[in-house]
Amino acid sequence: MTNNEVKPRCVIDRSILNADTIKSMSNAGLSIYAPLCGENRGAFVLDPPDGHTYSCLSIPPSFATDAGVNSTTPLKDANSILWQMASNDITTANAVDMLDMFVQAVYKTSADVDQSPFACDVSGLAKLECDASITKAPGELASPIRAVTLAGLFVPELWATNGVPLSLKESANEYSPQDFDEMKALGINAVQIPVPLSAFVSPDAVVDVITHVLSFVEESGLKAILQLDPTNLVPDLVVKATGTAAAYAANTSAVAALTLPNIQPNILRKARQAAPSLPLFIPVNMGHLPRLAEYSMGDPNVFASLDLNHATTPADVASSTPLDDRMKLYYHESMACINRSPLEYAACYQNVPVFVAQGFDLSIDDCVNKNLVEAGYEFRDYGQCDRFEDTINSNWWHNHRVSFAKRQMASYERGLGWSFAAWKVRSGSESGIIDSPAKLLALKDVAAAGLMPSLDNSTLQSECLNPPLSDFVLGDATLAPTPSPPPNCGNGWWNATTEKCDYWIPPPPPPPPPACIGPTTNNDLLKAGGAGGLLGLIVGLAFMSLCCSKRRGYEQLPA
Repeated sequence: MTNNEVKPRCVIDRSILNADTIKSMSNAGLSIYAPLCGENRGAFVLDPPDGHTYSCLSIPPSFATDAGVNSTTPLKDANSILWQMASNDITTANAVDMLDMFVQAVYKTSADVDQSPFACDVSGLAKLECDASITKAPGELASPIRAVTLAGLFVPELWATNGVPLSLKESANEYSPQDFDEMKALGINAVQIPVPLSAFVSPDAVVDVITHVLSFVEESGLKAILQLDPTNLVPDLVVKATGTAAAYAANTSAVAALTLPNIQPNILRKARQAAPSLPLFIPVNMGHLPRLAEYSMGDPNVFASLDLNHATTPADVASSTPLDDRMKLYYHESMACINRSPLEYAACYQNVPVFVAQGFDLSIDDCVNKNLVEAGYEFRDYGQCDRFEDTINSNWWHNHRVSFAKRQMASYERGLGWSFAAWKVRSGSESGIIDSPAKLLALKDVAAAGLMPSLDNSTLQSECLNPPLSDFVLGDATLAPTPSPPPNCGNGWWNATTEKCDYWIPPPPPPPPPACIGPTTNNDLLKAGGAGGLLGLIVGLAFMSLCCSKRRGYEQLPA
């Protein structure tokens, strides 16, 4: 625990799931029951305890009482909540209140939530509530940070520069004032610039070019985050150069923050000594989050720069058929909503707000590295790059990439914000057509292709209300409609124009339907499948087993 006065609570995010939007929820089994019933093997107790253990199949009677439910049918299980809402036996507000109790009860029963970044994961529908401010950007950076990385400008990223590193002269001319004006017009408020730490070891011409580029940044009204890259420097020089870089950043008006080369305490101390009030980011990955408070050393002006790269493991990138490719994108769409949980965890339990510095792009593999192995880039051919041409003119891929972008943006803005992987790449082909893997990492191309959500301060609160559309089996293929036989109209005839039965003499009204009785056994529950309930749970648990394995981590791609 941190010094927060109020213990963090995991609750339904009412800005997403509420009495109005719950009617639009398509699959409660996948969105709610799967992640909750996967915690503690579905078991929980009340706080204070009442001597009983409950689960997804047996909820406390007090849930209904506490929500003010006056139902003609007792609520016997979690599935009954939405089943009876669909039957108008309880209100939509009652249903949300009871689901909220369900979320809170499971979270309170879960062990070691202060060490688990995903303990409050309910498919993006729950939030970790605490005293911490998790969305206010530091210093002169706007909230939320909506940045783009100038990939390959000073630190080589060969996928962005057509396989060849830029010379210093090329770096000075790679970005014009028009580039930054276009970023600003799109809604970008900052740029992240990776720079070599070696440039600050002694007076270096690279610093002059950095200053030149920063003048364009300032003229456009943007702010810069300098990201120090320590490649090829020995530890002693890393410490010394970090102090010099921090002093440079603190005295350069266009620079709003500095990302340190590593999380070592001596690095942080050196930077803070040189720049007492400069906002500093420490570079971390998911494994660092439970120790963020230690890494920040209690400095309130230290923040986390998180690498959320989603294309670094065989499980992420492997696919050998068109169906595998589509399923992989569906998987990444789903994971995007889950990723709000670690951002809120870091702010609430570690008191260190998080900026997603790497990992926001529309790629789902490492195909940009396929032809760069000789240059030292890691790539193993798991079949993931064999069918990219199939995606170029595909409506299916277009629609799901839009969904992927929206879900990432909705999640990452639960923290400090994000930086897109690159602004542009030297592809040499027409802008706005995603005809190469590298363009999926270039915001200029992604936006021109209509894949990026609007950045005009709009919110995307509803993007994670439902799972991604699970239409990956057919893709762009469609089934030809088969006309069904017309209904039996008895003594009348079927009117194809009005799609109703016509009669010379209308028949008497049908008898009223029998009273609806709620399911009473597990078999009945599976047959009923109320409002996407336990039947969806079975599918959901299978999917969540994949997501949970992501949380625990896979081996990195072999070298």
